[in-house]
Amino acid sequence: MRVLLIDDEEIALEVLEIMTSNIEGIEIVGKYTNPVLALQELANIQVDVIFIDMEMPGMHGIEFAEIVMERYSNIEVLFVTAHPQFAIEAFEVNASDYLLKPVSMTRLRKAIKKVEERITLYKSREGLSEQTHKVLYARFMSSFALQDYQQNEVKWRTRKVKELFIFLWHNRENPIHKANVVEALWPEMDATKAVTLLHTTVYQLRKAIKDIGVENSITLVNDHYKLSVPLTSDVLELMQIVQTEDMHPLKVERLLELYSGDYLEGDVYPWSIQYQQWIKQAVLLYLEKFITSTESKIDQNALVEKCLEKMLILDMYNETIMHQLMKHYQQLNNTQKIKVLYETITNNLVDELGIKIPREIVDLYNECFSH
Repeated sequence: MRVLLIDDEEIALEVLEIMTSNIEGIEIVGKYTNPVLALQELANIQVDVIFIDMEMPGMHGIEFAEIVMERYSNIEVLFVTAHPQFAIEAFEVNASDYLLKPVSMTRLRKAIKKVEERITLYKSREGLSEQTHKVLYARFMSSFALQDYQQNEVKWRTRKVKELFIFLWHNRENPIHKANVVEALWPEMDATKAVTLLHTTVYQLRKAIKDIGVENSITLVNDHYKLSVPLTSDVLELMQIVQTEDMHPLKVERLLELYSGDYLEGDVYPWSIQYQQWIKQAVLLYLEKFITSTESKIDQNALVEKCLEKMLILDMYNETIMHQLMKHYQQLNNTQKIKVLYETITNNLVDELGIKIPREIVDLYNECFSH
């Protein structure tokens, strides 16, 4: 295993060199006190693992690691720090990701063993997406979940790593400037600390995506980030349906199935609310068109009912939908559902909003039980 060492302290660098050299299978291919110079020369060196200090003049270790992950996704990075509290709280990395100074031989061997295991795993996954011709799948409706190529749900190290993935995918059409990412994910935080956390989170996200077999998942060009992950999702399929004029019952059924809840309903990100509402309105409009279409009235009572019920869930205070659904139940002579609906209307309007039930709904309800 070819190892590169970076630390701005000469003594710490020499100690780490001596220790790593005593481990079988390790070859030291370079050592630097200047991370900027190391990064410049990295293109000319074959490296498997880089040991790098966290805090150095010129470039922070996390920023260095982020660039390495972008340019050389095959290289593993191990952090070295003299500040355990800083590493744990600010970077939220696990034990295999950093070494605490002074580094013990036992700890060093353990870290290297884990790195060797990860490198072996990465090599075994090379070409997986090309071989299987599959893409990742993400669910955004209701709550977010990402599935790998084996349909296993991806586990996120922190909530911010998960949010960053979602945010970059949410803005997938255009690269996002660093400042905009910071403003969205850490709006109340000191700018310097927020930028440091951004570098950390980007690094961890790249690593998480690499662990499931996707290389070069995030690009950084002119301080703009862009997610480059082969991905299909429920929301893309849903929007493909509503943006067409196809009102085939199977399409409508699929739409109802896909809309299990609002877009990112379970995650509640301020930056996603506008798109969440846009999707909801697009779905409501599509369902309304289906209900009013001639085709929907031919042997489609059950599907029309599902659509109206879904519409009322999405727009619970809409009096027009309430009236439409009650009228539909009346035509089917389903008094039980009429009673349940009226109770729901009473709860939504009277109990929650303190307003009267519209006269036309009251009259329709009374008409349903006048015989």
